[in-house]
Amino acid sequence: MKLLRRYVEDPRAVDAVVVLLATWFVLGGYVVAYAYVHDPGHVIEAAKKAGFTTVTASWSLLTLYLFAGFATGLREGRPWNRALPDGQTGTFAAALIFGAAWIIDQAFWSPVFQTGGIGLEALFTPPHLVEMAASAVIVSGPLRAAARRGEKLASPVTLMSTALLLSVLTFATQFIHPLIDPWAAGDYEFRNAVSSAPWLGENIGVASILAQAVILAGTGLLLNSGFNLRPGSMTFVFTINGLLVTITKSHFYLVPVAVATGAAADAWIAWRARRPGKPAASLCAVIGGAFAAAYLVEITLLPAGTTWGPSLWAGAIIATTMLTWMMGRVLRAGLPGAVFAPYEGLSKEPEPERWTLDPDSSVREQLVRTALDDLGTPEALGRSPLARLPGVSKGGSASSELRALLVDVIGELAASSAPRDAEAGHLLLDYYVRRVGSHEVIMERLHMSRPTYYRRLHHGYELVANRIDQISVVNRVPVNE
Repeated sequence: MKLLRRYVEDPRAVDAVVVLLATWFVLGGYVVAYAYVHDPGHVIEAAKKAGFTTVTASWSLLTLYLFAGFATGLREGRPWNRALPDGQTGTFAAALIFGAAWIIDQAFWSPVFQTGGIGLEALFTPPHLVEMAASAVIVSGPLRAAARRGEKLASPVTLMSTALLLSVLTFATQFIHPLIDPWAAGDYEFRNAVSSAPWLGENIGVASILAQAVILAGTGLLLNSGFNLRPGSMTFVFTINGLLVTITKSHFYLVPVAVATGAAADAWIAWRARRPGKPAASLCAVIGGAFAAAYLVEITLLPAGTTWGPSLWAGAIIATTMLTWMMGRVLRAGLPGAVFAPYEGLSKEPEPERWTLDPDSSVREQLVRTALDDLGTPEALGRSPLARLPGVSKGGSASSELRALLVDVIGELAASSAPRDAEAGHLLLDYYVRRVGSHEVIMERLHMSRPTYYRRLHHGYELVANRIDQISVVNRVPVNE
């Protein structure tokens, strides 16, 4: 019984189960795609049935599993939005939305609008678009959960969640993917369809390289910005995606393109580790350039070769590198800061901008309490004045580093030998980190009266502030005394 409860209460165990079921979910989707597009104008019924069965079974198990966790959380007195671990409430909601869209599609949309055929008209029906959007939220649940917990190192579960998110995006854009439709190849089966207008195949081919390179670069930037990566992490993510994508038309000979792209990204991250900060624009450029180069080199080395001339061949690589580099430069600026900065002066209750060593100042408690309230909101946490302290920010993700620091400090307090400090630590741990429930639930859980509870709460804020003082002094942070 304890083992079963662990799999609905332990956040990392929940993430692992979600990733396992989501893997079968996405795999089933690609098997369905194989059934519809592998043989032009013909649906492979056996593959279609197998794919739909896999999707339905994995979705049903995932929804039932999350429902069990949600019901368990409610029974223990947690608010509905904290009944599941961080990141998984959205996964549960998306699973319900997916089911609703599926029912609408099968019971109403397909029969009325006759969209059961093949091609882009079947892929881009409104219910299918809702299903794909919901799928992206479902498979990214463990990724969001890891980010909200402030995990610094990307675990295999986080990497798999990222690979599945990337695969949902490439599923939605499968009609313009060079590993599915290699327009640059001399023996591509549909080249004759545009023989009267050869420029059409070149246009589609270059556009597909640019589109997929941008998706790959964005995924790599998202992962590298939020986490520290073990060697081979990008290779793992891109290889999983390559394997799933090439199922569609059985072009498994193109999987090395994904492997080479991931290896180039990993090598660049390792080389840049000698410098402070994390690469953004340069990483995007490496991913985009490596993807285009690896793809065109492999196509050229195939027996049939490529019909593209050297100028177009080189131009496609350079254009892809430039586009992804510019995308990295734009995203590096940071959208939340660009959106909120102009309005900071208009706030009715502006937050204090500086940390202070004055123990009697109310600023200290206010900043600590606000940061703890924002533990589950990386964007808001990253804008906290505490995140700008040199002792907290070490060149990585400010929100992740601040969250990790606060979680570590609270953990130290909970393990303190001083009973009063330990009680304050357990209180902060249950309310802000584990999100067990409301103040009233935690009062009952820790067997505290209301006055004692709030005394320990404020004492906890003071202890966290004192720890930040130590970090500020050790790192010689300028403070306003």
